[in-house]
Formats: sequence, structure tokens, C-alpha cells
Amino acid sequence: MTKMKTTHIIIPLLTCLTSGCVSHISIKDEPRKNVRFSSPKAAQTFYDAYLSADSPKRSLSLGIFVPLPYRHQTVSTDNVRFNSVVQKVDSNHDGVISDKEARAFAAQGQTR
Repeated sequence: MTKMKTTHIIIPLLTCLTSGCVSHISIKDEPRKNVRFSSPKAAQTFYDAYLSADSPKRSLSLGIFVPLPYRHQTVSTDNVRFNSVVQKVDSNHDGVISDKEARAFAAQGQTR
């Protein structure tokens, strides 16, 4: 009798472990901040660097996948990424991205 009860527990548990029972995805979003630039050249430099940094980078990794019964993933939208970049680029936090700040951001992207 105990062997039968153990089998009833082990089989569903193994099924959950091999298939991954629960997946939960959270989406982190926020409104996109308005950005001011000191000149059209600063805006062009910033957006060129921002868009070129957004290109997909390929990498190869090798690992062993072990599915767990619960998986949680948080996905940030492009607005979250954009706001974060704007905050970092505006080094003096005056709300305006200068030519110098835009050039520094573009140069930083070239070194990656």
C-alpha cells in the first residue's frame, strides 16, 4: 500500500520537474521621459549612439538546463531602458543633454 502512495507522489513530482509547472513573467514599464538637448547635433549624436547600442549582440553559451517547477522572469520595456540611459548620459542632472555628454555617450558605445 505504501509503495502505491509513493508512486502517486513521485510521478506527478517528476512530471513537474521535467516540464516546469509554473511560469510567471512580470513586465516592468514606465512612461518615457521627455528629453531636452542643447542642440540638434547633440540629439543626433545621442540617438545614433542609442540606436547602434540597441543592435543585438550574439553570444554562444553552453550549459545544462534543469527545469524547475517555478520560474519567474522580469522583462523591462524599451521605455525603462531609455530612461535609464538618459539618466546616465545627463551626467550633471540638469535635464538637458549637452553636446559634450552626447559625444561621451557615443564614444563609450564605440569601446564596447
